[in-house]
Amino acid sequence: MPNALYPPLKPRSFGELLDAVLQIFRLSLLKCLPYATLAIISGQLSTLYYLSRGRLPVLDSNDPVGVALYGVGTLIAVILWVAMLRRQSCIAAGRPVTGSADLLETLKRAPAIAAIALLAGAAVAVFMLPALALAPPYRTAGIAVMLAPATYVAIALSFALPALVLARKGVLASLAYSFRLVRGNWWRVAAIYVVGIAAIWTLCVLVATIAAVALSDNGTDDAAVTRAITSAAVLAVAAIGLTFYSALTLALFGDLEVRRMTSRPE
Repeated sequence: MPNALYPPLKPRSFGELLDAVLQIFRLSLLKCLPYATLAIISGQLSTLYYLSRGRLPVLDSNDPVGVALYGVGTLIAVILWVAMLRRQSCIAAGRPVTGSADLLETLKRAPAIAAIALLAGAAVAVFMLPALALAPPYRTAGIAVMLAPATYVAIALSFALPALVLARKGVLASLAYSFRLVRGNWWRVAAIYVVGIAAIWTLCVLVATIAAVALSDNGTDDAAVTRAITSAAVLAVAAIGLTFYSALTLALFGDLEVRRMTSRPE
């Protein structure tokens, strides 16, 4: 079927871009939910470890097992998210999605994915760590001051992973490419991210309200049952939200690429 969701044929207006996000999300939700669900669970490996030991789910630098599980779980979650992004790009382009080919292709780039995640995280941490190291009376003010440049860098580098797997760039080239795509469009990208986060937050509140009403109507007093239902609802919302965020990233990435190509030569 004709499908110009990705890559787009021309730059999109704000409304057209949001419409493309919703279409990609609708078309890919069911096919991407397994990846999204596994990504959410993987990202909580350290939390599950601490809970299994009867401890608060807070990362403890003195516990090497917890730290290792956090790192491994985060990397697995990022790899699964990238695989989901590849799958959504195929769906949005109207190409057939077959088996786990997108995951296998993503695994081949796992070292590069890890390198980009570390470098992008380090670039943001450069601004935040000095503020966190300040004495308590000045820490809040320091964080408030450094949050602006940290946010700018985080958004500027947010398309490095799509550049790696969709534009076939190298590690450093992907970081530079993301920065070039966002340059001149930062406020527009930030505004769309805000709209996306607001949509996900609204979904979370809606599901939480429905779950609370359902539990109240059923008169459920069993704490274990309540926790099980709540956990399932949270997992479902998180997986749906991650799928939506991936669709948002894909639509934005395609729009920024076509804007760059139509404004000046690469």
